Amino acid sequence: MNNAERFLSAYTGIEQSLNKIVAPDRFMRFFELVRCASRIAPLVRQYKVDLLEFAELRNAIVHNRTDGRIIAEPDDEAVAVIERIAAHLLEPPLVLPLFKKKVLAVGMKQQISEAVKILYRRSLFQLPVSDRGVTVALLTTNTITRWLGECYERESFPRDAAVKEVLEYTEHIDNFKILGAEATLFEVQDLFYRYYQRGRKLDAILLTDSGSPSEPLLGIVTMRDLPLVQKALARAT
Repeated sequence: MNNAERFLSAYTGIEQSLNKIVAPDRFMRFFELVRCASRIAPLVRQYKVDLLEFAELRNAIVHNRTDGRIIAEPDDEAVAVIERIAAHLLEPPLVLPLFKKKVLAVGMKQQISEAVKILYRRSLFQLPVSDRGVTVALLTTNTITRWLGECYERESFPRDAAVKEVLEYTEHIDNFKILGAEATLFEVQDLFYRYYQRGRKLDAILLTDSGSPSEPLLGIVTMRDLPLVQKALARAT
């Protein structure tokens, strides 16, 4: 196939994927599908500008023909990009197994000294907190620092303080999210970015089988992992 045929083939595949995402109850033009799908799917949101530009290129290819000949030929780069988008929509790269790992957690009633030892020995910056088998919070080194600051003010350092007490110093209780095993790397990247846009910090994304906090933790993604996420997306085809 020439570049125009490859481009149109990828375009058709993208249009079919967009229809599956939006599931419209009426016919929608490609432009409309992109705008609607971008509100739902992080992957489409990321490629929105490219897709809208490709819609214009597609119209130029289809409508500008002479005796059945295509006179508008997309270059190699445009074809490579649209084929990559089509492949991502058809089979987006998942967060697992790339970020599958053993995740250490602490209980609400455990002493903060135990949590600090784990953070120090494992060079971690956050620990999930569970209560009767349910992940309910994320303890971070920032939260511990805020608690210690209050301790200095009071000139009192209770070594037997429980994790639950220290969590009261969490700046934002929604400093973590839980996603299921079918989550894509695009969703992960998008979540961190959307928190950033709001002027907030997402400390970690925790992974379980279906995204339920009552399920065992399968993995974790932190802000420090974003370069790995971007690298994986760059090499995904």
